[in-house]
Amino acid sequence: MKKKGFTLVELLAVLVILSILSIIATVTVSSILNDSKSSLSDRQKRNIENAAETYYLKEGMNSNDMCISVEELIEKGYIDSVTVKDPQDRKEMTGYVKITYASNQYSYKYQEISCE
Repeated sequence: MKKKGFTLVELLAVLVILSILSIIATVTVSSILNDSKSSLSDRQKRNIENAAETYYLKEGMNSNDMCISVEELIEKGYIDSVTVKDPQDRKEMTGYVKITYASNQYSYKYQEISCE
């Protein structure tokens, strides 16, 4: 009489293969999530820089080199305070945008510390 079914070794082999596949999937998904958070963080910084550029142009500032805080952009209504959070750590972004003029061109750079 021949019994039909799987042996213990066959079941263990399947479990090992499934475990390896789930580990690979977990690492891959984790890497994708970290990359997307980093990309979102960079995009958030560019949004802040764009808001600083709009503020600088609308307010008609005279200085070529200056620093605008995120708090000032929120107070003046150029950024919504709800959206100024870093996607990586969910903390509020309270940095500054440094505006410099060189080679007939303005540059806007977000930084965590004050420009002064």
